[in-house]
Amino acid sequence: MSDTDDELEQLREQTDVGTRAQSATPGEEPTDLEDAMVALLADVEGGEVSKTLSVRDARLTALVRALEETGDLADVGAALQEELGREADADGIDRSEMLRLAVRLGLQEAAPEVLDSARDAYARHASEQF
Repeated sequence: MSDTDDELEQLREQTDVGTRAQSATPGEEPTDLEDAMVALLADVEGGEVSKTLSVRDARLTALVRALEETGDLADVGAALQEELGREADADGIDRSEMLRLAVRLGLQEAAPEVLDSARDAYARHASEQF
């Protein structure tokens, strides 16, 4: 490494504040998903971490846009709501809501323990806000 590389690395280390999840307990990273979520929820709510997620997938993009163009997006969203045990309400379904529902259903089916941890994290975060 050159002197310049060393200096840049030192500067990075001095200025890198990381995320709250990285500094939830001074000198210690969160040990599990629930701890990491609790640490990040305030950052997301405070705007320090973006609420927006993006997916780069040509086939998924084409599918979702086709659902919008054909008017089928709300029906798919309502079907997802029903699968998740929610009352179907196609009126409030837009692209973001349909994708949120699809991710939740996928997690519920493939990794239900992840959603259990998420629920516990939300409850813990809410209780810590008082």
